[in-house]
Amino acid sequence: MWITQLAINDLRVIEQMKLIPGRGLNLIVGDNGAGKTSVLEAIYLAGRGRTFRHPEAGPMIRGGAASTMVVIELEHGDGEKRSILGVKRERRDFVCRLNGLDIKKRSVLAETLPVQWIGSQPQQLLAMGPDVRRRFLDMGMFHVEHCYLGVMAEFQRALKQRNAAIRQGMQDAVRLWVKPLATAASSLSRIRETFAANLLTRTAEIIRQWDVGFDVDYRYRRGWSGGEDSLREQLERKTELDLRMGFTTIGPQRAELEVLSHGALAEKKLSRGQQKILVVALNLALMDLVIAKTGNAPVLLLDDLGAELDRHNRQRILSEIHRRECQAFVTLIDSNLLEPPADEAATMFHVKHGALFSPAAPSE
Repeated sequence: MWITQLAINDLRVIEQMKLIPGRGLNLIVGDNGAGKTSVLEAIYLAGRGRTFRHPEAGPMIRGGAASTMVVIELEHGDGEKRSILGVKRERRDFVCRLNGLDIKKRSVLAETLPVQWIGSQPQQLLAMGPDVRRRFLDMGMFHVEHCYLGVMAEFQRALKQRNAAIRQGMQDAVRLWVKPLATAASSLSRIRETFAANLLTRTAEIIRQWDVGFDVDYRYRRGWSGGEDSLREQLERKTELDLRMGFTTIGPQRAELEVLSHGALAEKKLSRGQQKILVVALNLALMDLVIAKTGNAPVLLLDDLGAELDRHNRQRILSEIHRRECQAFVTLIDSNLLEPPADEAATMFHVKHGALFSPAAPSE
């Protein structure tokens, strides 16, 4: 699956833009504030139903406009089947359509247009709270583990019910939800732990192959000690504490993935450039797991490749993207920062003041 056409209307500085991207590497070049990242944001919006910048829709909509609209044409692997995915985001309402039919669940968007996002400051994946890394794992599991949605839904239902009983001070109801919560929590935790192990093993392999001067390890904390029976006992023991705190204090919602290097937390041990290399490797490892499971690569969105990386590592990353035969959209301030290998056909777009300035032919 790949994007064959992208149309953007009224998204930040972009009033109207249409791109015909290549199936491989697409370079989006422009000055700061030109609208490069907004192109990636449009694709992300169509694939996730939300922005990666701000939780509110208002700042995303171009000044003076009532809504943002993105329409994407997709071609599937057989080369014959095509789909039209459209999203319209107003300040309060959000409309999605696939081939003219309304979509009610964002999970359908994620299945239709799987996207993988690496922001301009990817080090935040390492430096921010555990919830950021949990979301990273969960999005990967969505594409790799078919049972994930059902397991997560069951866990969230049980957690929501127990927390509601806690807030109402209904001690008997709180205890009633201990067993179903523990059962669902154990199922979710097993999937997460296995996925985290596979992901970090593959990441470590990539880092070793790159020979970048640091190693990678990890530590996964499930959110409680022991197994399912232990979780039941701990939930029972913590009933009084949870009633005082107003929420369930243990479980997978408290899980933590710590990424390590040389025995210490990676964000404390590595330079910012090394952290960026590590996060890119994590994303490529995730892509490898998705490809191995589904046979298809997600669309990769990589913002500001040039920041904090030398020419050698920029070239290395582009080569790794090319080797995976995925469609990628990469932003740069200056195309002279890199020189794609001769066998990589890169489609280049120059963006200026929110408009397509001079799309170039594939590089030779």
